[in-house]
Amino acid sequence: MANITPRTDKSGNIISYQIRVFRGRDASGKRLKDYMMTWKPTPGMTKRQIEKELIRQATLFEENCKLGNVSVERYTFQEYAEYALKVKVQGGMKAKTVSSYRDLLTRINAEIGPLKLQDIRPDHLNRYYAKLAEPGQNKRTGEPLSPKTIREHHRVISSILSLAVKEGLIPTNAAQRATPPKVPKHEMEVFEPEEVQTILKALGEEPMKWRVITTLLIATGARRGEIMGLRWENVDWDSKRLYLCENRVYTKASGTISTTLKTGENRYVSVPASVLELLEIWKAEQTANCRMLGNHPPAYIATHEDGELMHPDGITDFLSKFSKRHGLPHIHPHMFRHTMASLLISEGMDVVTVSKRLGHAQTSTTLNVYSHVLAKSDERASDTLDDLIFNPNKSQDDPQSR
Repeated sequence: MANITPRTDKSGNIISYQIRVFRGRDASGKRLKDYMMTWKPTPGMTKRQIEKELIRQATLFEENCKLGNVSVERYTFQEYAEYALKVKVQGGMKAKTVSSYRDLLTRINAEIGPLKLQDIRPDHLNRYYAKLAEPGQNKRTGEPLSPKTIREHHRVISSILSLAVKEGLIPTNAAQRATPPKVPKHEMEVFEPEEVQTILKALGEEPMKWRVITTLLIATGARRGEIMGLRWENVDWDSKRLYLCENRVYTKASGTISTTLKTGENRYVSVPASVLELLEIWKAEQTANCRMLGNHPPAYIATHEDGELMHPDGITDFLSKFSKRHGLPHIHPHMFRHTMASLLISEGMDVVTVSKRLGHAQTSTTLNVYSHVLAKSDERASDTLDDLIFNPNKSQDDPQSR
């Protein structure tokens, strides 16, 4: 049976309870270190509520000890986070994601890093999230962190605690019972077809390399890193399609590197003949420039005129300056991805096809991201049913439909 000991402050007030479970003895008969956990009542709980919850916590802890779900190791969050990150890297976590985790852990460890895994509670995390929402937390702007950024911190914490639960170090994941802020839904920014045509027209005044890269973003809906990872050998000229199989990304720790695609699944994307014609012009220009400089023709499509590879952030920087130079709305590479998907769905393309073109691991991802577009398509579906079934003579009676 679990042993419960109250812990008091200097004034004699009970602030927490230590729950101990007998672990047994070793071969020589020496008593092993007990399983231990600390439980702290939530402020405002009545005496009866504390007694009831304390018994529940002790019973649950004892059961988890018997099942082998509790460890005697008492890692701090910071210690375990470093170990967890290594495990995730061995499991195939992308370099970009690892870099993001490390950036977020710098702030997280400053707050909850010293806490023992077993001592982290939902209210710890809720207070931390509230702190991140205070003015000044964004060091660049002096404003609070956005709900989206706070939830990114929450996801990292939850991911690390989930591994600790899986490894039997703690019985439950406190982050799963915490309450991070909700992220307001914003309708994604997309271009209308006329705006895309204006962009293409303005590209005619830009160097060929940028015309090609931007046109590929528009035509494929691929991610920026996927375009940067395209090689000439990935162009299937006869079938008019591109093979996306490499993702070039930049991280502070490793610089620009090549990785697998985000979902780990390579894919073919068909492109119009006009895009292939543009690629042919660029390949000839790129090859001629390199030979003139005494360089070998590059393997990659996205290069500088001399064949040197480009920094992935270069696309974002170009599009930002390009939009200002031509008096266009702000352009970000991912906007072309959203634009392609939205246009295809609104024109009646089935979600499965769009999902595969985008490289989503699951169709449900496409459904969630583009739910607002699908809602409009559903309205048209209702109108179509009305015309076909409920009011088949409507189109004949309505002069405007003729």
